[in-house]
Amino acid sequence: MFCSNCGRELDDAAKFCSNCGMQIVAPDKQTTQWPDSGSPVLVLRPRFIGWVTVIAVLPLQLFMTAWGAGFCGGFAMFAIQGLDLPIAPWMPFVFFGCLFFITIPLVVYTAKKRTYAQTEYRFYRNRLEYVEGFWTAENKTIQYTKITETMLRRGVIQKKYGLGTIFLMTSASGFMRGKSMSGVRVQDIEEPERAYATIKKLIGC
Repeated sequence: MFCSNCGRELDDAAKFCSNCGMQIVAPDKQTTQWPDSGSPVLVLRPRFIGWVTVIAVLPLQLFMTAWGAGFCGGFAMFAIQGLDLPIAPWMPFVFFGCLFFITIPLVVYTAKKRTYAQTEYRFYRNRLEYVEGFWTAENKTIQYTKITETMLRRGVIQKKYGLGTIFLMTSASGFMRGKSMSGVRVQDIEEPERAYATIKKLIGC
């Protein structure tokens, strides 16, 4: 049950809102209502976990290290030999290998951390407005009437940190569970079960 004045989630037996003091109508006489103000009912932000990002990028890091050492190092070696520079032939391979090994995780870590810092999901009574981006934040809006299915997933690492990802799917391009789908992924949020219950009541599905 939710307070019709401020939107705070309450116990079913509550007679007054613990947040604003509003008298609560008995549950059997009340349908779920939300505040009429222009403020969002629910605001969610993802939580960034650095070491997970570093581990996840390891396969790409190793591949790019080998590619950078071979491709860039090979070109540099030919240039060194052509210019007759006093540099050992193996040094370009080591240099570019180390460069890619350090740069790849650093770039991915910085990009994801910046993206998470700028990401916010604002759930209003009839729509979701969310901000995503890396260099620049992009504001997007989706009406609840466009959402056809919701799903909550919690991976092993997410469970360890009390996080989860909520999928809000719409009929469009994409593919999930054997159906053509696309939508919004509200990822790595805290208290996911509580947020998911609130979102389902808002959307009505």
